[in-house]
Amino acid sequence: MTIHGQQYWTQRFAADHARLEQHRQAGMTQAATAADSLRQRWPEIRSVHVFGSILDQRFRDHSDLDLLVEGLPALGLLEAIALAEAAGPLRLDLKRREDLSDGLVKRLLSRSQTL
Repeated sequence: MTIHGQQYWTQRFAADHARLEQHRQAGMTQAATAADSLRQRWPEIRSVHVFGSILDQRFRDHSDLDLLVEGLPALGLLEAIALAEAAGPLRLDLKRREDLSDGLVKRLLSRSQTL
């Protein structure tokens, strides 16, 4: 590969990495905004956690935002998803803590961040 080719690819990889990091940061902002919106709409919510690829090197352009919510009424699930998706650019995967097994919750919480 020529020196110009090396320079091009070095710059391209750096630009791609920076763009992906901006996208990840936008997702984290979306998560915080979504948590606030959910708590305002449903004061009985006890906790909101972000988990999944947004917290590590697995995050990609096509990644979604994974939220675990404790205390969200079952009938509010679709409205909660709409509220959280409206908060930013990422598609949402929202899980109610009450719908999951204790083992799965323990695993998700071990790799999560509280909002």
